[in-house]
Amino acid sequence: MEVTINSIKRELSDFVTGAWLRPPSAHQVAALCWRRAGEGHEVLLVTTRRSGQWMVPKGWPEPGRPDPEMAAVEAYEEAGASGTLKAEPVGRFHYDKAIGCGARMECNATLYALEVSELAEDFPESGERELRWFSPDEAAIRVKAPELSALLRNFTP
Repeated sequence: MEVTINSIKRELSDFVTGAWLRPPSAHQVAALCWRRAGEGHEVLLVTTRRSGQWMVPKGWPEPGRPDPEMAAVEAYEEAGASGTLKAEPVGRFHYDKAIGCGARMECNATLYALEVSELAEDFPESGERELRWFSPDEAAIRVKAPELSALLRNFTP
């Protein structure tokens, strides 16, 4: 392997950010929050705290707690959403997560459908995020992760 200034910078960046300690891909859980609207349905998206990009509520699983339960927890914490959760995943998607200092981490998220029956006005991250209902096609356009985009577009309750 040829040593270049870029390869040295990459190795130094990985060392400083701790990238060498992380697995190549991290597992997350996510909630596809939806509600019936007219003859179809709408999808709830939230903005990420750092970049303000549209995304579904998602987060880290916890040992000893089932992934679907944690997806519901994330839906409440990030969007104040609660309702009926399907225990079977809708699908999986991957995306790059910013972790500080310009470093990124690849995440694979398992997506669970949550039919929203209530949106709380006050929830743990209420002052930190924007949330909005979109048609499935509009939601698919707003998110950056191509696999998530396809899941949103093809989801049927």
